[in-house]
Amino acid sequence: MPTNVTPEYRKAEEAFRAARTVDEKVSRLEEMIALLPKHKGTDHLFADLKRRLAKLKGEQEAGGKKAGHGGDLSFEREGAAQVVLLGPPNGGKSSLLKALTHATPEVADYPFTTQHLLPGMMAFEDIQIQLVDSPAVTAEFMPVHLLGLVRGADAVLLVGDLAADSLLEDLEAVQAAFALRNVSFGRERSGGEDVDAGGPHAAAPDRVRARILANKLDAPGAAERLELLREWAGGRRDILPLSCADRRGLAELPAELVRWLRIVRVYTKHPGQKARWEKPYTLFAGDTVGEVCARIHKDFAEKLRFARLWRGGAGPLTVSRDEPLQDRDLLELHT
Repeated sequence: MPTNVTPEYRKAEEAFRAARTVDEKVSRLEEMIALLPKHKGTDHLFADLKRRLAKLKGEQEAGGKKAGHGGDLSFEREGAAQVVLLGPPNGGKSSLLKALTHATPEVADYPFTTQHLLPGMMAFEDIQIQLVDSPAVTAEFMPVHLLGLVRGADAVLLVGDLAADSLLEDLEAVQAAFALRNVSFGRERSGGEDVDAGGPHAAAPDRVRARILANKLDAPGAAERLELLREWAGGRRDILPLSCADRRGLAELPAELVRWLRIVRVYTKHPGQKARWEKPYTLFAGDTVGEVCARIHKDFAEKLRFARLWRGGAGPLTVSRDEPLQDRDLLELHT
């Protein structure tokens, strides 16, 4: 092994050697790849780690493991978007999941109550968003399986505890834990692809779309800590203050997340039949008619001749597969 690797990489390698299950080995290898310095001296090691990871994932798939997008999970990705609740211990992630979905996480007033990932479906009108509760992250501890989940999610909600004097330090620790693994949080998503600069393959930095949920607005001193949090964020990230205890801000949160994620609903009808105003296809702003067709069937987009579009009480308009879609559009597809 090259001698110029970081102490964090060495710790990840030791954890890999101690791993017993295929799932744990996959998680540890992913962490090693993320922590490995990318330069000429690590080129062969990087390639070897990628080969070993591919082999282990083949074993995993052969064992019938279900996978969510962006990580090996015990549940399927569902809904219009996947959003991860992420944060330090005792910030109220599980309380938020319980308040916003039908999931039933264990909720307690001591840290590290949540040990596993737990999904729940949050509804806004006829849109469903998958929220995922996650184990706490600190300066000393980050569950390795969170890395793939966070990278693959549509967004992250960083949950800050307005009852804690260590609010800023706790959030900084969460950010630092992911920064060590080449993941940062920002207003918009970027990165996530391997780039070839004429030498070894280097993982481009991942920036995941994120907002801060400032929980426990009802706590003594919360208003003062909220102002400190806003100063710390400096406009780099939006802050949504709320309280699970007295439910301030909870009712408005689903609609706000739909707007933030820019989710659009598209309804369909068969030629000569009435519109079906239930169970819409959900996409993101900027997606096109062709992408709706691909959702219906992978070959459908190629067979599409044209579509008729009703929008905002107007129409029908004849459009092509490249037409960008808006919320509540109605489509009639012709092949």
